[in-house]
Amino acid sequence: MLSHLLKDTSVIVSTGNVLNVSELRKKAGQKPTDELTDCLRSTFGEADVTELPPNRRLITRRNNDLLEKVKEHPRADIKIGAKIFLNRFSEPALTEAVEKLFETLNVSYLDNLILAYHPTGASVVGNGTGGTPEPGEEEEEQEVKEGVIEWAVGSDNAVGNLKKLWSLLERYAGDGKIGQLGIADLDADSLKELYDASTVHPSIAQINLAACCVVPPQLQAYCNQNEIQLLTHSDPQELLPREVLDELDLASYGAGWTSRYQVHIKCRGVLAAKGFIVSLDRSN
Repeated sequence: MLSHLLKDTSVIVSTGNVLNVSELRKKAGQKPTDELTDCLRSTFGEADVTELPPNRRLITRRNNDLLEKVKEHPRADIKIGAKIFLNRFSEPALTEAVEKLFETLNVSYLDNLILAYHPTGASVVGNGTGGTPEPGEEEEEQEVKEGVIEWAVGSDNAVGNLKKLWSLLERYAGDGKIGQLGIADLDADSLKELYDASTVHPSIAQINLAACCVVPPQLQAYCNQNEIQLLTHSDPQELLPREVLDELDLASYGAGWTSRYQVHIKCRGVLAAKGFIVSLDRSN
């Protein structure tokens, strides 16, 4: 089935509003990767295919009510937030991810956008990214990481590349297309370096407590001093790892980028729509 859908091309998969799919609603509370995996399976199972020149395909779900949910209320009455997951430095990939959000949601601006840039895709014990510690290693590793965030370990010029990606997002914010910009999983020093170099400062910082056990005091103090909202999350560093792609019969593809969006009704705080957009690049 997938070979017929993909036809050996790079593809973009848009799940549409997954809240209207009964089989997915029944699985509330899943881990993020498991949720995305099920959403992709469901989308492949009832797919519409559109050709994107020169050699790409868009796969969407039939009977999708995303646009109806977005247009159900005036734009001022809903809040649209998104998070982009990127595991390699690529300005074109980030631009495409942002533009596909606007196109998919049929809106001219997002209320907030958080960038999760993990250039190494490295595993961290306890954060759900994969990798199995040797016997007796897990407790020791967790003890070492108490109150410590390790971001982009072993990646050359990670902060420099992040600044370039951030500069791209700043242009959208400057044009009024993104209200708040946020960043995920930076340590205090990296966050300070990004903040000092930016014209549109990060106003949201996300951390994964499963990766660092407690909120690092230095990071908490810096966020308080600079009016950065500090939030926790449960997303792994690599949302769509190789083993999951293999499980989905996508062994010859790699995840270029992944976006997750949520649409809330402001006055009631109700989640009206939620979905994923995934870029799958043909690797061989």
